Amino acid sequence: MDGEENSPHPPVFKRCECVLLQDILQNVDRALTGLSKAPVVPSSPLMGFEEKSLLVTAGEEFLAHLRHVAVRKPVTWSLKVVSDAELVTSWLASVALRGEEILDADAHSVSTRFISIPDLVIPPDLVVIRMGIKVARNAAAPEVLAEAVQSRWHESKPTWIWEEPLCPLGPGNMFWSDTVGRIIRPWPSIKNLDPPGRDGEKKARKPTEPVKNGSGKKSLRGGSS
Repeated sequence: MDGEENSPHPPVFKRCECVLLQDILQNVDRALTGLSKAPVVPSSPLMGFEEKSLLVTAGEEFLAHLRHVAVRKPVTWSLKVVSDAELVTSWLASVALRGEEILDADAHSVSTRFISIPDLVIPPDLVVIRMGIKVARNAAAPEVLAEAVQSRWHESKPTWIWEEPLCPLGPGNMFWSDTVGRIIRPWPSIKNLDPPGRDGEKKARKPTEPVKNGSGKKSLRGGSS
């Protein structure tokens, strides 16, 4: 008994701050190559939505806001940014493995890196689907997007859909269908990525509200301390 009480405790591993920051930035770049080098913004309306499905309408400025969120998560948090083209490619891989004929102009890009849609989108804590990359039409595109989102919903995991302002996800978009509309209709949406006011209110669905710039000491993660 005495021997057990006096036995040494297992060693505790603790990263120093500089190593921790390096590990966080490396984790951010695993989500999307070069994401850690996106511009630094003082705040973002995306904060607080990490565990909710979300529709975001934005251009390239979205990457700065995604970085703002990602660098504030622990190293163990997993994020992945996939394109709508990658969704179709993963679906085509499963078609190819079944030996079926592929009628898609992007068939040459099919690989076995991800052999199904769940294989591509299920593991991460948060998946961001970037729309507007897929150009060649595919009749199954709406079903592919719906399956990706529903597969994550089944696993109780959130999905962010990032749509381009000039090519919104709606009627006329190759990935749109009534089923896709039904799935994303209850989701909150953000169409203005300006920083929130001092009261911290999100700018979801209120793109015309004035923005008040807060002040404070900048931290290494690109925000106010």
